[in-house]
Amino acid sequence: MISRDDTAQQNQDKIVIYTRNTSWTQPEGYRTHRDVQVLKDKCERVGYQVSRVYWEPSLESHEKRRKVLKQMMKDAAEGLFGVVLVWDVFTLSSDGEELQKIERELARYGVEICSVTEPFDTSTGEGLRVFEYMCKLLNTRHLRLAAMQGIPLSLVARWSIEDENKKGGELDAELCETAR
Repeated sequence: MISRDDTAQQNQDKIVIYTRNTSWTQPEGYRTHRDVQVLKDKCERVGYQVSRVYWEPSLESHEKRRKVLKQMMKDAAEGLFGVVLVWDVFTLSSDGEELQKIERELARYGVEICSVTEPFDTSTGEGLRVFEYMCKLLNTRHLRLAAMQGIPLSLVARWSIEDENKKGGELDAELCETAR
């Protein structure tokens, strides 16, 4: 009989895709179908196989229902996969605090988040710092400015870290909040 630990170890290489429509203006399923196809193709080209696709339609109301995300988190807790592949971090959440909670919970289960458009690696200290800055930036006008210019949020986060390092201290988070 295979133990739960053995099953979890076998599933660490399994990749799942999570996607959802993030705009009320997109036709139902438009983004999800495009994302799934592109993400599957990218995985297959480098020799990985997608074991499951989690997708959610646009939200029907302002309430966050996110039933599919909740199911994915339960499956992560069961050790059914080791990597969640997304198009960008906004797919998981457009709220920085919620995104950090999702990342921490997945990390507790040994699951890594990978994004096609946002290069970051939360398994390293530097990558985790970039991810944390990305989360901080999600709720500021930096996000809108970067998106309009086609600049990846991870790059804006790296610029913020460089700026902080030049100043020799922590970037004033209140200043970022007032920049909205």
